Parts: sequence; structure tokens; C-alpha cells
Amino acid sequence: MKKTSPLIIVPSHYYPYEVKSSNYDNLYLYINENIFISDKQSGYRRGDSTIKQLLSITNDIYKSFDQNKEIRAVFLDISRAFDRVWHPGILFKLKQIGIEGQALSIIEDFLKNREQRVVIDGQFSEWAPIAAGVPQGSILGPLLFLVYINDLTEVVSSDIRIFADDTFIYRTADSDSTLNLNNDLAEITNWAWQWKMLFNPSISKQAVEVLFSNKQKQIYFSSSKF
Repeated sequence: MKKTSPLIIVPSHYYPYEVKSSNYDNLYLYINENIFISDKQSGYRRGDSTIKQLLSITNDIYKSFDQNKEIRAVFLDISRAFDRVWHPGILFKLKQIGIEGQALSIIEDFLKNREQRVVIDGQFSEWAPIAAGVPQGSILGPLLFLVYINDLTEVVSSDIRIFADDTFIYRTADSDSTLNLNNDLAEITNWAWQWKMLFNPSISKQAVEVLFSNKQKQIYFSSSKF
């Protein structure tokens, strides 16, 4: 059984919706020391960046070229990603990685009792409770988002790279790559339904399939479907 580093939350009085930076640092340290965030994810992580993602992907593409092969890839985007973090879902996933007791209570208090309303032409709707979403601009929001989507990396057989909510899946192009990519897209769809997320609903941000090749005449493979 894997031994995990302890999570230390300093007892203190805290205001609703506010998380002390020291508690955030302890939570971040606990999650990273115990490798609860996949190394396929580079968003919102100290010492990581899009540069690492680009170097990793480019290296894989050129390795494929060296073997006279091509790479098929699909680019995906989660719609309104931070707004779709389902509160019962993130609390469940935090418990799965050993966060409980006072630490979990602080996070639950950070999320609960939030409301929203719509204003149009000076007219106000009734306040409605919010059951999903992490506050953008908070120090805790991005970390909770990373925990929430982390198991996405486990549902696909293709290589995957994620930067925050931008997802890139790819594999060597061959006679089975269409089937395998479509299977992965189906698994991603199932994952999104289970955890109340939504991929690429906007006309301006549709899923994009790309063939990386250095051949003058590419081999034809049928397109993936999403």
C-alpha cells in the first residue's frame, strides 16, 4: 500500500469563502508530494508550463517521424470548465485521496452557500443556489479543478496531455487508430456525463482532429467522431 505524506491544516478561525494561504500551501504540498495530479497535466502547477507540454508533444511527433510514421491527434476543450466543477463530485474525489476531517470541512465551507442571479435591463431574477463551480480568482479554485479532472487521464488508451482545461489526445496513425481514437472519445463523453462536464459545445471551439506527417502523400484514414 502506498504511503502518503500527511496533510497538515493549521487550526484557526477562518471566514466563510476564504482559505488561508498557509492551508492552501499545505494542501498543494500534500497533493503534489503524493502525486495525486498526473504528470500529463501542466496547468496551474509550479515549475510547469505550456513549454513542457509543447516539448513533450513535439518530441513524440518527431520520434514518430523518425520511424516513418504519422501521428493522429484530437484537440478538445471543456466548456466553462471552472463553472462545472460539481460540488458533491469534488468532495468525493478529495475524500478518495485522503482529504477528510477539518481539511475537508474548510473546503466544503469554501464552496457552499453561494448564490447567483441574472440581471437584464435593470431587472433582477431571484437568487438561486449554486451546486457547481469553483470561484475564479481564488487561490484554491485552480487546485480543486485539477483534482476534479485528474482521472480523465485514466479513461483513454491514447497518449494524453492536458493544460488546465485544454486536452490533447494522440496516437500513431495505423489501421486501428480511427477505432481506438473513437473509443477514447466515447470514454471521454461517458466521463463528462458522469462528472457533469461538457466538451466542445461551442461552434467556435469544436473538437479538432489533426494528422501530423512529414510525408508528401499521406495515407488516408477515416475521421474520428466526437
